[in-house]
Amino acid sequence: MLSLKPDYSGAFSDLVHGIAAAQIWLRLGWQEVKRRYRRTTFGPFWTTLGVGMYIGAYAFLLPRLFHVDMSQYLPYVATGMVAWTFVTALITEGCATYTAAVGLIQQLSFPFAVLNCMVIWRNIIVFFHNLVIVVIVVVLLKVPVTWNTLLLFPGLLIVSLNGMWITILLGMISTRFRDVPPLVGNLVSIMIFVTPVFFFITQLGPRSRHLMNLNLLLHLVEVLRAPMLGQVPPLISYEATIGSAVVGLIATFVIYARFRPRIAYWL
Repeated sequence: MLSLKPDYSGAFSDLVHGIAAAQIWLRLGWQEVKRRYRRTTFGPFWTTLGVGMYIGAYAFLLPRLFHVDMSQYLPYVATGMVAWTFVTALITEGCATYTAAVGLIQQLSFPFAVLNCMVIWRNIIVFFHNLVIVVIVVVLLKVPVTWNTLLLFPGLLIVSLNGMWITILLGMISTRFRDVPPLVGNLVSIMIFVTPVFFFITQLGPRSRHLMNLNLLLHLVEVLRAPMLGQVPPLISYEATIGSAVVGLIATFVIYARFRPRIAYWL
């Protein structure tokens, strides 16, 4: 029987060597994107087309319901939906980080962190494909592009750091308990309706806005959406996302050190 004594040195080595093996996970992530869209004409742009159709449908209907100006609403929804797709993909696909690589894990000896980096990198690739939608909206509606737009890259880094602990934690839990992925998928589907993606947070009352600040998904979206709109993300969003990255990575590392040796057996 495997010991549950934490192996901190082994977990740390796994993370360091996994992240350092950039040549491997960069290639694996790119190959996975190509594999998913093999024999298709538009490749990853099918995802972009799907997101664009989703944005178009909401942008056609909701401005009439909310009585807002289309020139303000469409960029807000487009950037919010692109950011939301990236953030939630890290969560839902993170659940399958290890189960999707069962063959590799059971046959080869390598740092598991390679798989987590691959999931994050793969979704970054898709994010930049989806960014085409934002570029089109920005050009058509003449959304100002400022130096604040460059804050997109620090935001992407912050979300990716959060994605690291999310994919590790959910990957381990989902390997042990196979009911977790569909549960997480259902929760994410619900959360889009209580996260300001299709509505402005200013449309809520003071109490609701205060409660909304407890929604980490809002802040993860905001550090990406605001720069795409040429704005600076709210300070509270940086505090929440950086804080969650630090706390999440530390807490997950402790759990990872204890249960990492069991991942292959749970598969």
